[in-house]
Amino acid sequence: MTLLLFTLLTHPAQATCRTVSITANGHPVIGIEDMALDAARGQAVLSAYDRRTGTAGGLYLLTLDSLDAPTVAAVPLATGLRPAGIDLRAEPDGSRSLLAISRREDGSATVERYRLDGSALTHQGTIASPLLCRGNDVAFLDGDRFLFTSSHGGCGWGAVIRDNVLGGRHGFVGLVENDDARVLIGGIGFANGLFADPSHDRLTVAATREDALLVYRLSDPQAPPRRIAVPGGPDNLTMAPDGRLLVALHPSPFRLALHRYGWPGGAAAPTRIAALGPAGTEVLLDEDGERFPAATVALGWNGRLIAGSVTAPGLLVCDAAASGATGSSAPAGPPATR
Repeated sequence: MTLLLFTLLTHPAQATCRTVSITANGHPVIGIEDMALDAARGQAVLSAYDRRTGTAGGLYLLTLDSLDAPTVAAVPLATGLRPAGIDLRAEPDGSRSLLAISRREDGSATVERYRLDGSALTHQGTIASPLLCRGNDVAFLDGDRFLFTSSHGGCGWGAVIRDNVLGGRHGFVGLVENDDARVLIGGIGFANGLFADPSHDRLTVAATREDALLVYRLSDPQAPPRRIAVPGGPDNLTMAPDGRLLVALHPSPFRLALHRYGWPGGAAAPTRIAALGPAGTEVLLDEDGERFPAATVALGWNGRLIAGSVTAPGLLVCDAAASGATGSSAPAGPPATR
C-alpha cells in the first residue's frame, strides 16, 4: 500500500489517473458533485448538474466495472433536477433509500426522498423548509430521520456577504424529524459535507472556510467538537472500511471561486484528496487541476480512487489508491477489496 501511495504522490498525472467521460442518453454528464456507493452491487449513484450554464442535470446510476472504458453510459434515474449532496441507505427488504438535496431556480431547495429498486427510482416525498435554501449535504440517521448541512445562515445575498466577505460563521447542521426541519448545530464556517456514524456516536462535518473537520457527539451535539485541521477547505466526505475518511479538499478558495464562476484566471482549480485516520492525514492525490479541476468528492472502490468535480465533465479514475470507501452513511453492503 505504501508503494502505491508513493507512486500516486510522485506520478499523479499520466501514470495512474485518467479521465472517464460519463454520458446519459447520449449527452455528457457534467458537474458530478457527489456520489453514493453501493459496493454490494458494484454501482454508484451520481448527483450532477452543470452549474456554470445552469443546465439541469439529475441523478444517475453508474456500473463501476464499466470505468475501464474511456466513455461510460450511466442510467438516468431522475432528470430535470439541480441536485447537490446525496446519501444512500440499504433497507431490510433489499431496496435502497436515497436522499438528495434539490436546488431550484428561485433560490429555494428541498430534500427529495426516493426508493431505488434495481434501476427504477420511485419518488417517496419532498421535505420543504426555509432552512434548506443553502443546503449542501444530507446523511441518514435511520429510516426516518436525517441530517443536512447549510453553508450559510440565510437565503439571500446578505447572508453570503456576511460569511464569504466579512468572514462570519453562520453555517449549520440541521435535523429533519417527522418531516420537520430544525437547526441542530450552528456557528460553522461554510458547513459542507457530513458523515454520520451513530454506531460510534460520531458526526463529522466539513467546515470548508475553517480548513477543518469538526467531530461532534451525536448524543450531545451542543458539546464543543473535536477539530481536525486539514490541508485545504474540505468538501464531501466518504468513509473507508479501516475507519479512515476520504475527503476532497480545495487548497485555494480564491482559485476555486474564479473557476466556479468562469472568471478570468479561473481556467483550473486544484484537486486534492486526502485520507484521515488515527495515524494522521495522508494526501493521496494533489494536482493543479489542469486535467480535472476542483474535485468535490472521492470514493474508493476495488483498488481505485474515483473523483467527481463541481464543474468538470465525467470522472477522474486513479488505479492505485485507497480502496473500499463508501459514499453512504449506512453502507449498502460490505466494501469491495482488492
